[in-house]
Amino acid sequence: MNGVAAVILLSSRWQRVAITALLVVPLVLVVGLSAPAWLAWPFLPKESRDAVIEFLGRLIEWVRAIATPV
Repeated sequence: MNGVAAVILLSSRWQRVAITALLVVPLVLVVGLSAPAWLAWPFLPKESRDAVIEFLGRLIEWVRAIATPV
């Protein structure tokens, strides 16, 4: 019985790692790919700066949605 419990616990750990990776990888990609927008932000016209701020707001909402436990 101990062997079965160890296999179940081991698989649940790997599932948690996999789920965490599935949540973190897209976030890292989005933040990394948007880095040029953050670097150019001070030099953009006002309309473009507002678009970057709106994007940041949506990104924050998305992070809160995926980080909130169900």
